[in-house]
Amino acid sequence: MGVALLLITHDNIGKSLLSTAENMLGASPVRCKNLVITQQMDIEQGFNRASQHCRDLDEGDGVLVITDMYGSTPSNIAVKLLQDKSEIEKIIMTGVNLPMLVRILNYAHLNLAELAEKASTNDSIFIINQSIFCD
Repeated sequence: MGVALLLITHDNIGKSLLSTAENMLGASPVRCKNLVITQQMDIEQGFNRASQHCRDLDEGDGVLVITDMYGSTPSNIAVKLLQDKSEIEKIIMTGVNLPMLVRILNYAHLNLAELAEKASTNDSIFIINQSIFCD
């Protein structure tokens, strides 16, 4: 068992990130699904698919749901999952990026709350400019 991961993103962002992370690590140590949200998909349709994915993924330890951008359709669908009356424990995070996803996969042994905390550690953004390399 263990925490499962559901990515809800615009177009193929989640699929690309997940594929890249799995290639870097050799495999995914957690059960993962990716839900692609297109321009044509409405929130109710997306919610129904996301809810089904959560039911398919969860084995009792919860689902970490990650979206690409807060306030967008994918995150609105994810927030709606929190209002769902199911017994599945969920934590929603936004702003998925490759370092966050790799961190999640590297710490797959943590419980849902610990994994969300570890994933939110933002130590992957740097400003690199020419003055660093030139005296």
